[in-house]
Amino acid sequence: MKLYEIKNDFAALFDQFEEISEEENAEEMLEAWFDTLDGIEQKFQEKAVAVAVYIKNITAEAEDLKAEENALKARRRVKENSAERLKKYLLDGMTTVKLNKIDAPRAAISIRNNPESVFIADEKEFIKNANTSFLRQKPPEIDKTAVKTALQAGKTIDGAKLIRTRSLQIK
Repeated sequence: MKLYEIKNDFAALFDQFEEISEEENAEEMLEAWFDTLDGIEQKFQEKAVAVAVYIKNITAEAEDLKAEENALKARRRVKENSAERLKKYLLDGMTTVKLNKIDAPRAAISIRNNPESVFIADEKEFIKNANTSFLRQKPPEIDKTAVKTALQAGKTIDGAKLIRTRSLQIK
């Protein structure tokens, strides 16, 4: 039996509760009703525990995948940095021997001039002295911590309210 089926049985059982109180042998029927309720609750708890264990397994698997992802990312960075160092080494060597192009069967190597780019020696000093047309302004951000503190202090803020959500905790 699936969890949603147990939930439906639970709802149907509570729908029957009002009908039982109107019956002549209500006491016997209520006893049977409570026995049925206990059975449904036990099934629900067993199923809920099984789902929780499955969630824990999936979460552990996701953490393992994340750890592997981080390890692969670190290995990738090492390889990328190694390739960059070797490129600089090769560029320096070709520049030293004044060679702009090597055409070999396994690799074609050439030195090219990149487009112009801006180099700023001291960014803090530049920002302090720069014309504002050279600076980008960030859009304002909402300080939700300050809004929460104000709301908790009893202030009314249009467009903001405190809410409490619920989450499931599995240990």
